[in-house]
Amino acid sequence: MTDATSSRAGLKLAIALTIGGVAAGSACQAANAAEPRDPIQREDIALIEKQLARINTVIDRLAVRQREQSGRRVLLDVGRLRANVNNIRNGLRAYLAPPRLPPRQPAPLSGQYLAQDPGPRP
Repeated sequence: MTDATSSRAGLKLAIALTIGGVAAGSACQAANAAEPRDPIQREDIALIEKQLARINTVIDRLAVRQREQSGRRVLLDVGRLRANVNNIRNGLRAYLAPPRLPPRQPAPLSGQYLAQDPGPRP
C-alpha cells in the first residue's frame, strides 16, 4: 500500500468512525433520556467512548502524516475533527451525569399560629 493510499484509508476510517459515533450518540440520546442508568445503555455508551478514544488515536496518526507531507494543496482540518469528537464525548458525559438543580429554598416559617377571633359575622 502506498503512502497516499494508506493516508486516504486512514482518513476514510476516521470519518466513518466519527459519523458512526455521532449516529450512535444521537440514538442513545433519543432512546429513553429519562433513565440514563439503564445498564445496557451505559454499556453501549461506554463502547462509544472507547471507539472515540480509538478515533483520537487515528486522528493523531493522520496529523503526524499530514505534517510530514507538507506542501499538499488539500489538508484535513484536524483541529475541527478533534473538536467534533470532543463534542460527542462531552455530550455523552453530560447525558450520563446531567447537572443537578440546586436544592429548593423553602419559604421561612413564621411560627405564629395564634389568631384573633374576628367576632360574629353579620
